[in-house]
Amino acid sequence: MLHHPPFNPPFEPAVRHWVTCFMGYDMPAALNAELSRYNPNDPEDREYLIRHYVLARDYPQENFRHRQRLVEVLQAALDDPDYDFEQVWEPSEDDYEDDQWPSSWPGVLDDSRDFFQRLLIAARELWHEDLTRAQLPSLAECRAIPARDRAPRDWLFSIDNSEAWRAVFNEAATPYDLNTPGPVFQDEQLSLRLSGALGRLSVPGNWPASQAPTHCSLRLNVRGISELAASGSRFDGGMRTQLTRLNPGYHLRLEIGLDCVIECVALSVSITDVKGTADEKQL
Repeated sequence: MLHHPPFNPPFEPAVRHWVTCFMGYDMPAALNAELSRYNPNDPEDREYLIRHYVLARDYPQENFRHRQRLVEVLQAALDDPDYDFEQVWEPSEDDYEDDQWPSSWPGVLDDSRDFFQRLLIAARELWHEDLTRAQLPSLAECRAIPARDRAPRDWLFSIDNSEAWRAVFNEAATPYDLNTPGPVFQDEQLSLRLSGALGRLSVPGNWPASQAPTHCSLRLNVRGISELAASGSRFDGGMRTQLTRLNPGYHLRLEIGLDCVIECVALSVSITDVKGTADEKQL
């Protein structure tokens, strides 16, 4: 069940949850003056209010799954031809006093269904990445993928020959036995610095043999992680990789050192900061 931190009650939003930014028992004067500049019955003002207030909501306790649930609730209401969108703006029965509207706003909105239809369209546009991430399969589902449908080990170039790699080496090459000092986690992102010998690398024809790179370094970037599991005690050392494309997204499994395993489902996996050298000490 989805919860609402910090006290973790069940997250069960109603359509009204979308527009609470326009209501309040004691609306600050500055906010009242700002909102009063707009007419919610004007189509252009509606679009502005939706994109710069409703969808600009800054609730750190809500993540991409909360956004998905909000969209599901709104979609279900719009799919119901009998849903009364006018009642969304009415005070809740258990409120002790009426919600306060911006002082210049009309008491009743024209065609409230249109307001929420516009809101759904804008939410699907502006929250596209979060909504896509919420649809990614779970780790359990990825682990159940048959071996024949998984990408072969040992590197992402087997399914994604990054332009960052081509810009340096001018061809598809598969480095093995790369080492990492360890992963860096930040929010819902993961990055690792990798380096090692290139092994068998065909030298581009326009490169003198003496300048042919024998070692490489790069940064592996994982973005939009929807689920992650990590185990082990030593997160540095040699690394093996298995990366399976999900369409959209990826299932990534990293085996680091002797006992560390990092496994995740994410929207994107890419490499940057690619370098090649004939001298390992220059990396």
